[in-house]
Amino acid sequence: MENTHHRKRSQSTAIGNIACLNTHQIPAMLISTTGFHCKVWQSTMLLIHEWGTKTIDYVIKKYNDPCPLKEVEILNRDYREIKARLGEIIPTAVFVATRVDGMEGVIAIAETVYPWFNIANPANEEEAIPLLGKLPKAQDQLELFLTAAREWYTQNNAKVIDLYGIDNLILDRNSQIKYIDSFSVFFYEDLLYLCDEIDAELQERINISLKRRDYLEYLLHQSRRA
Repeated sequence: MENTHHRKRSQSTAIGNIACLNTHQIPAMLISTTGFHCKVWQSTMLLIHEWGTKTIDYVIKKYNDPCPLKEVEILNRDYREIKARLGEIIPTAVFVATRVDGMEGVIAIAETVYPWFNIANPANEEEAIPLLGKLPKAQDQLELFLTAAREWYTQNNAKVIDLYGIDNLILDRNSQIKYIDSFSVFFYEDLLYLCDEIDAELQERINISLKRRDYLEYLLHQSRRA
């Protein structure tokens, strides 16, 4: 039933020049180029200890644009907020301010999530309702996510959680809800009015995110009746 399309697999190891990593020695697979903020590579690392070996599976998210330290701090602040509120729904990630391709930038090193079903895509409604109806833990996770999303929007200067990226909220292979975005997880509605003309692109991203949030509210309600 895997129904996501954000993974574009390639054997490329051309991560680029990241000052804090020896990228030429990292075996990596390009798995996503569709994100608005970053490209994503997947890799594994074998740790050898005197008591045995352990394989660590992780992803490297490379921010698309130059990113000065102040902006890195904002990205990390928003990630920490969403992680503190939503816990296991948010994959653990570490932000590193470093030079990327010769410029100030940022990467995130995060645990790998294996998407199984795209829960936020309204095109999947027919399958999603009975599927979610059989997954009480996922229902509780989705309710937690939606409660937080409503509160961020109504109580915290109209912060809108990013659901414009249609693959941001998924069910993983363990039937758990995961929000897999790391960079710029909020849209700030007050930024629409900083200039004389409303930022049409930001307006579209906010509107679509709010519509998908409403769809998820409907989906949760229907699944609990299924």
